[in-house]
Amino acid sequence: MEYLVSEDKIAKIRRYRSQRVLDYIQENGFDFLLIWDYGNTRYAFDIYPAFHYESANAFHGYLISKTGEVTIFLSDAFDERHQYHPGGLYDPAKFGTVWTVNPEVRSAGSESYLRSVPTRYANLVAEALAEQGGAKRIGVDTFADFRAYQELQKLVPDTEFVGVGFDLARLRVKKSDEEIELMEASCEVHNKVLWQAMSEAKPGMTDFELSSRVAQLFALENSVEKHCLNLTYSYEPGGAMGMIWSPIGRVYKEGEAITSDVGIMTFGGSVTDYGRCRILGKPSTELWDAYYWHVTNYHEIVSKIKPGMRGSDMVQMFIDAHEAKGMPLVMLGHGIGTMMDELPQLNPADKQEWDPPIEENMVYCIEPTCVAEDPNLGPQLLWHEDQWVMTKDGFRRLAPLSYFDIDDKDLATMS
Repeated sequence: MEYLVSEDKIAKIRRYRSQRVLDYIQENGFDFLLIWDYGNTRYAFDIYPAFHYESANAFHGYLISKTGEVTIFLSDAFDERHQYHPGGLYDPAKFGTVWTVNPEVRSAGSESYLRSVPTRYANLVAEALAEQGGAKRIGVDTFADFRAYQELQKLVPDTEFVGVGFDLARLRVKKSDEEIELMEASCEVHNKVLWQAMSEAKPGMTDFELSSRVAQLFALENSVEKHCLNLTYSYEPGGAMGMIWSPIGRVYKEGEAITSDVGIMTFGGSVTDYGRCRILGKPSTELWDAYYWHVTNYHEIVSKIKPGMRGSDMVQMFIDAHEAKGMPLVMLGHGIGTMMDELPQLNPADKQEWDPPIEENMVYCIEPTCVAEDPNLGPQLLWHEDQWVMTKDGFRRLAPLSYFDIDDKDLATMS
């Protein structure tokens, strides 16, 4: 395991994130915050819950008092603590922590949630509240099980529960300078792996082989804590958004476009999300023209986005350009931070629930996706995704990864 920036900067990241959560609790008059969502737990504690299908209903959670005392709820069967975890939650002496940790880890048991776990979990939370003087107002980001929530309401009937998931997601949008530095270093690692794996693809190879190669290369990186092979390989009419999201045994052909969309998480709590498209061998004139336009138009539009504009303004610029070209936009992008897909989401204004001005130190994954028609091979998915941070002058691409067969000097953002 290795951090990509100094431990002093990792400590500053933890203090910045944790203090913002603690300030939120105090500013909103909560006696406690009860959080379970992994984006929020990752942000507050640099802890990433290890969910898998058997533990999806095993209760995890963190009760945080307004004074910063943390009570931990875990499952016996799926204890999240492990000796190599770099986070600060379970070791109060770890650099950067702002929390006081209750040494008693409360277990919700290892039984099926269909039996006693929801009631036991509610009882443990109620006991912890009583030990700390009770609560008039608790902020809750989500519950693993609605029955557990109902049981807890019965046990503390005079307590007001306030949903805070959306607020906490918005809290995570503004990055510190150290966070951005770590994100950029993480992007460098991601770039190296994605470029190498995609460069090795050739006609006759299957998408299974490429996904395995990506996984292997990430596994060899000491800084990578987790990786997600959210691979986007082909267009199939009638599929979800017209796309196949995972390997299906596809055999690559000469002249066709292949794409991959991959996310990683590096130690210190930085997530990256990159997508790349390349054409194998010699493309048709029609496909090459579409591919070249897709990349250059992407950068031309991004170069025009300035602080104060809204995400929906950028979305509309992409929609207009793609419709004029005859290749309608399929999707555009999202924010990123402790999760791969965060607020703000990039949607048209009439479909945008939260459309804040784009401010300095906001980071976006911009991934204009469309379908081009090849006269011989049929519909081809074009997908390029990069991470961008807003500066006082406009967007800056984090750790640029070049595009296959296109010179960076042709891009408006590189001038």
